[in-house]
Amino acid sequence: MESNQDKPEEQIQQDQIAEYHADIRQIELEGYELGVKKARNALFWTAALLVMWQVVAIARQEGDFETETLLYLAPFIIGFIILAVWTKHKPYTAIVIGLCLFIAHWALVVVTNVMYGDQINILKSLFGGIIVRIIILVNLIRPLKDAKQLQLAKEVKTL
Repeated sequence: MESNQDKPEEQIQQDQIAEYHADIRQIELEGYELGVKKARNALFWTAALLVMWQVVAIARQEGDFETETLLYLAPFIIGFIILAVWTKHKPYTAIVIGLCLFIAHWALVVVTNVMYGDQINILKSLFGGIIVRIIILVNLIRPLKDAKQLQLAKEVKTL
């Protein structure tokens, strides 16, 4: 290994610039990872909230549990958990799919209430828990740019 005294001045400057650039790039990636972490947490929270909402619904019905409801919810809960874990490998793709899955779940709840409910149930399915849903949507939409940059950086690094 050469010491700095054996290298020409121009080479030393190029090494310093390369090191500085690598440090800046690392700081950028850490910023992207922070945004992706928020989306990952939103996906985990979504799965947890679906379980919690179901437990509350069972408690309201005094323990009247329908297995169809569990069969309906299980793919969504498992999907959110898998997507949250997948954000470590393909953050942008996982967040976009998670966003679509969240909207699909919401739409399915509305459609189910339209088919089997009355006007009050339809409005409750559309607007019930709206604040929580907006928070989840914001936490999934806001980090999309960071997730895309992080995923591109990971793909470039593997090439």
